[in-house]
Amino acid sequence: MATIVKTPSGTWKAVIRKSGWPTSSKTFRTKRDAEDWARRTEDEMVRGVYIQRAPAERMTVEAALNRYLKEVTPTKRASTQTGEHKKAQVLIRHLGKYSLAALNAEIAAQFRDTRLAGDADDNRKTIRRSNNAVRLELALLSHLFTVAIKEWGIGLPSNPVANIRRPAPGAGRNRRLTPAENTRLLTAVDAYSNPMFS
Repeated sequence: MATIVKTPSGTWKAVIRKSGWPTSSKTFRTKRDAEDWARRTEDEMVRGVYIQRAPAERMTVEAALNRYLKEVTPTKRASTQTGEHKKAQVLIRHLGKYSLAALNAEIAAQFRDTRLAGDADDNRKTIRRSNNAVRLELALLSHLFTVAIKEWGIGLPSNPVANIRRPAPGAGRNRRLTPAENTRLLTAVDAYSNPMFS
């Protein structure tokens, strides 16, 4: 059974001590909210599905991305590292204030739609992002959640980015050189004495 006490500030604190589980506590404005949370949490513990959400509620997307950039990004190729730092800044600007627990599929979908429709840059010009740019930003966000859940032990039921539609990949390039462009290219190559051009 949970212990529910009134704090000096007038809020209600629920504390659950159950054998085999870490002590869990949370503060609420009303006693009823504290009782409801305690009842739900104890039920999850009995069924064996309890996830400790406190770390996910405390850690913001910005803090998680900064940790990701320090721990995970350095293990990747240099070109990938540069791209991830740029994408992380975009994600921080749009989603950085959310906690990991608060970021859901609906918010991720709004981010996707905003980026595809065009958002203002630093000069207040509206710039529409390509499908592939948005796909790569969502891929970074998705991998952040995967690492947070699997390696950092952040209590989240699922990866919210996995539950949204990704933009379709853009059409590939199919343009070929015109005969005039081909001639200009070969003329320029002949002008250099580098044996690699032969």
